[in-house]
Amino acid sequence: MRGADVVAATTHATEPVVLREWLEPGVHVNSVGANPAGAGEVDPAIVRDAAVVAVEYRESTLAPPPAGASEFRDGAPSEVVELGELVAGSKPGRTSPEQISLYKSVGVAVQDAAAAALVLAAARERSVGREIELEESR
Repeated sequence: MRGADVVAATTHATEPVVLREWLEPGVHVNSVGANPAGAGEVDPAIVRDAAVVAVEYRESTLAPPPAGASEFRDGAPSEVVELGELVAGSKPGRTSPEQISLYKSVGVAVQDAAAAALVLAAARERSVGREIELEESR
């Protein structure tokens, strides 16, 4: 991870697999994995040091486990921004290239369904991909 601009973790780890000491200034960390029984896949020092902590939806991410992010079990960072706020420009992203940023996903099913519908519509419009029929199993 040393020297990386982006680090991505998608694990079921019960202990951090991404440690702060391995990260360089300016890195962005994506954390998608979850294990409600554990401490989370990201070192608490990364959560503490991140200038920007982004999530899909604040309420679901900050909910107590098993629903929320294990990384925030002992307290959330002072500022947690939603991706929509960053995109809309209502909340700032990084203010310097040296800042660490973190995206912690816990998933929001309605957003996943909306994204899938948009991708499907775009594929149909462009006549790309292949649709298959699934048979109901008995």
